[in-house]
Amino acid sequence: MRPGVLLYTLPPSGGDFFPISLGYIAASLKAHDIEAVVAEVDQITKRTSKEVADFVITYKPLAVGFSVYQANIKLALQLARLVKMIDPGIVVVFGGPQACFMPKDALRQMRGVDVIVRGEAEIVWPALARCIITKTGFAGIKGVVFMRADTVIETMPAPLMGDLDSLPSPYAFNVFDLRQHEVAVMLASRGCCFNCAFCYTPRAFGRRIRAHSTGRVLADMSICVKARIRRFFFADPSFTFDKKRVASIMRGIIKRRWKVEIWCETRAGLVDRPLLTLMAKAGVRYIAYGLESVDRRVNKVLRKSIDLDQFEKIIKITHELGIEPEVFTLYGLPGQSKESSLKTLDFLKRLGIKIAGNSAGQQLHLFFGTDIADAPERYGIRLLKKRRPLYLSPGTDFVTEHMKRRDIGTVAKAYKAMHPRNVRKGACVSLL
Repeated sequence: MRPGVLLYTLPPSGGDFFPISLGYIAASLKAHDIEAVVAEVDQITKRTSKEVADFVITYKPLAVGFSVYQANIKLALQLARLVKMIDPGIVVVFGGPQACFMPKDALRQMRGVDVIVRGEAEIVWPALARCIITKTGFAGIKGVVFMRADTVIETMPAPLMGDLDSLPSPYAFNVFDLRQHEVAVMLASRGCCFNCAFCYTPRAFGRRIRAHSTGRVLADMSICVKARIRRFFFADPSFTFDKKRVASIMRGIIKRRWKVEIWCETRAGLVDRPLLTLMAKAGVRYIAYGLESVDRRVNKVLRKSIDLDQFEKIIKITHELGIEPEVFTLYGLPGQSKESSLKTLDFLKRLGIKIAGNSAGQQLHLFFGTDIADAPERYGIRLLKKRRPLYLSPGTDFVTEHMKRRDIGTVAKAYKAMHPRNVRKGACVSLL
């Protein structure tokens, strides 16, 4: 294979949930005869920088890519500068959710970063790697931002893949060392056909969903099962958007007699008792449902239609079938008061939802690519910090017309009081 690409995932991903998105990129690079390695900085210690440096020196990559989020981008910038200190000729690339919609001029403020990748990177990275290898310019690549002299250049967006099955499988290409893991992450579909004002996914994927075929999903799972992995985490935003397809996957699991444990995420309006019964039989043990708020006026502003009676019914059925329901909720939402937020928490407790993990609730984050972050004042949100680096979105640094810092803190404490403490463990740097 040709000289390689080193792809890093950083906290907050961590733990045993390896980065499936980077896995797809690595598989696509390998399919184009370009060596690629996915590595994880799983815990930050005094030795982290040395271990990252030692690995870069040993591997000698032509390019290093970082998957960046609001929570880890400062660390990524620190490591990008470290990579450049080791070898200024290494091309440093930022991609991921934070990079997808940040202003192009943010590149001027990110010392050590050469390229921003937008959109589905499985298409962009092979073309980018070829240009690096052949030492040609990036102007002909779709979906990138880069500097030419003192000018920031942004190329045309890369098209979305039409057929997800045409993407090389991270599992078939042995991107991950499955012997090191007890959990496998599946990305059986991409996108969302809804349009919640707080979420960047609809814009990122054009408000449509594309899916792997049942055969592809089962083939990838089979590779993991043969490697003695029994726990699966489906990262799809709305796993059951197509009930017939999900039923086909579940029947495939049952037919193969796999003894597996599955986590997935969906909406209460996208499941019913027959499907949930089949899912329970196939090994689904956890389902995370999106709720956000029990305040109908707030949900209307968010463009999220929730039938609370139906939601309660689905939670009851989920419990009855032996599946543990988790519920996504947010506070600090537009139009939401402290009292309204606490009513959401009371609703969860009344339904018997454990206030832990995904059910612990969190303050609304204003992320790039969301309608609320684009125009917070339109939603009654006042940003507390007027100036910030262009690569950072407002995050949680705001108050609303109904909730001040004190109110948001009160709700956070109410959730925390019901949530057991989790201690994060892990090695510093590992290959996946």
